[in-house]
Amino acid sequence: MLLGDSGVGKTTLAGIFGGTQDTFSHESEHPEDTYERNLIVDGEKTTLMVYDIWEQSGPHTWMQDNCLQMGDAFLLVFSVTDRGSFQHLPGLLLRLRTARPHRHIPVILVGNKGDLARSREVSMEEGRSLAGMLSCKYTETSAALHHNTQELLEGVVRQIRLRKDEGERPPQTATLLPPGRRESLTKRARRLLQGIMGKHRGFFKQRSKSCHDLSVL
Repeated sequence: MLLGDSGVGKTTLAGIFGGTQDTFSHESEHPEDTYERNLIVDGEKTTLMVYDIWEQSGPHTWMQDNCLQMGDAFLLVFSVTDRGSFQHLPGLLLRLRTARPHRHIPVILVGNKGDLARSREVSMEEGRSLAGMLSCKYTETSAALHHNTQELLEGVVRQIRLRKDEGERPPQTATLLPPGRRESLTKRARRLLQGIMGKHRGFFKQRSKSCHDLSVL
C-alpha cells in the first residue's frame, strides 16, 4: 500500500512496481490504481498486489481508513524536494499504528525524486534519522529514472517474509513520554519530528544505521 501526499510520485512508483512503466516514461494519462505483479525474489516466486488508492476519496475518509486496515506492507512516500511532504510522515504513521495497534507491519519511508539534487530540501541523514526514530526502514528512489525501484520492490517482499517468519509481536512504541501521559496525534507527530534535530539526535543516528537494509528486520 502506497501512502503519502499528492505529487510525491506514488502513482509512478506503483506503475513501475506493476510492470507497466517503461524506463524514463512519463506518468500515464489514465493510470491504474491496483496492480498484480509476479516476481522471483531470492529464488522464490511471489505474487504482490500493489495499491495506489490513498487519494481516491480525499483525506480522512472511509477509503483511507480501509487502506490502513488492508495492507501487509506500507510505503510512506515523500518527495525529497518537498519538506512539507516529509513533515507529514510522523502523523501518517501514527494514524496507521493507531488503526492497527496489535500488528507489527513492515513500514518503509521512501524519499522519492532523489535525482533532483539541486531542489533537495530533505537530506538523506534526516530521512534515516526519522526512520530510526519511528522504527521504520528508509530508502530513496527516483521513479523518473527508475533508480532503486527494483531494489525497493524486492525489499518489500523480503520485509513481508521476515515478518511472517518472525510471527506477530507487539510493535515498539516510538515515544519519549513517561507512561500515562497522553497527547493528540498532531502534537505527538510534531514532537517526534522535532526530536530529530534536538538533544536526542545522536541516539537516533545510532538507531538508524541499519534502517536502509531491507533484507533484515
